[in-house]
Amino acid sequence: MSVMINDWPTEPIAPAWVTIGNFDGVHLGHQGLIAQLIDRARLDDALSVVVTFWPHPRAYFTQAVEGFYLNDRSEKEELLAQTGLDVILTLPFNQQLAELDALQFLSKLNTQIPLKGILVGEDFALGKNRQGTGAALQNVCMQIGMPCLDVVPVRLDGEIVSSQRIRKMLDDGNVVETARLLGRPYVLSGRVAPGKQRGSRLGFPTANLYFDIQRKLPRYGIYATTVELDGKTYQSVTNVGIRPTFDDGNMPSVEALLLDFNEDIYGKMIHVKFVRYMREEIKYDNIEDLIVQIEVDKIDARRILNDGL
Repeated sequence: MSVMINDWPTEPIAPAWVTIGNFDGVHLGHQGLIAQLIDRARLDDALSVVVTFWPHPRAYFTQAVEGFYLNDRSEKEELLAQTGLDVILTLPFNQQLAELDALQFLSKLNTQIPLKGILVGEDFALGKNRQGTGAALQNVCMQIGMPCLDVVPVRLDGEIVSSQRIRKMLDDGNVVETARLLGRPYVLSGRVAPGKQRGSRLGFPTANLYFDIQRKLPRYGIYATTVELDGKTYQSVTNVGIRPTFDDGNMPSVEALLLDFNEDIYGKMIHVKFVRYMREEIKYDNIEDLIVQIEVDKIDARRILNDGL
C-alpha cells in the first residue's frame, strides 16, 4: 500500500528512486514511466517515489482551471497508488516552490529523501522557468551525485501519449480513443444533485451530477455510458452540455439516465464512465420530439453497451 505524504516530509525517508511530474490523467505514458521506476528501485533495494504537485503549475500561473484537470486530486492519488508505488509525495505548488531552480529543488528533496536517482520523461522540465531540461538537468544531477535517466515515451499510433493529447480527444468527443490513451474509460465522479425534475416529469428521471468545474468535460453531446453506484454498474445515457431545449444559459451540466433503474439517489456518489459518443445536442421545437429521441438514444446505448456496435 502506497504511503501518501502531503507537503515536504517532516522526517527523512529511506533512499529512493524518484520521478517528478504532474501526472494529470495517470495515462499509459505515466504508467510506463512508473513501472520502470518501480523496477529500478527494486534492483537497488530502494523505495519508489513519485513527487507530484497540486495545483497543477499551469493552473497556478494562469488561474484558468475551469475545464482543465483530467483527475481531481483524490482520483489522481488513488490511480497512482494502484501502480504499486511505495510513496506518493504531493507538494503544494505555490510561489515559494515556483522560485526554486532545479538544483535548489533537488538539493532540498535530497535532504528529505536520499536520492538514488531520478527517472524523467522526454519533455521533462524542472525548476524556475522550466530551466532544468536536457543537459542542464543532467549537470544538476551530477552536482548532487546521482544518475538522471531518460525514459523513452510511450507511443500509440506513432504519437506520444500525453495529457494534452487526451484533452484534445475529449474536445473531439472521442472517448473511445481517450480510453485507449488512459488505459481505462474516462470517468466523471460526483454526488447526485437535485435538478429541475424535468426528466422525471417526462418519464425519464435523470441523475444530475454535481461535478467539479475544474474537471475536463468531453465535447457537448449524448454518450453511451455506464454508471457505478453503490458498487453496482448500470447502463446509461449521459447528456453533457447546456440542455438547449430547456435552457437559454451556458452553464454545462452532466445528466445520466440510468436504464432499467428508478430509485431516489439524491446525494449518492456516482461514477460516470464514458463509452462512446452518440450524437450532438439538439434543440427540439416540442417536448414530444424530445421524448421520441430519448427512446431512440436508449436503444442505441443498449446496442453499443451490449454489443459494442
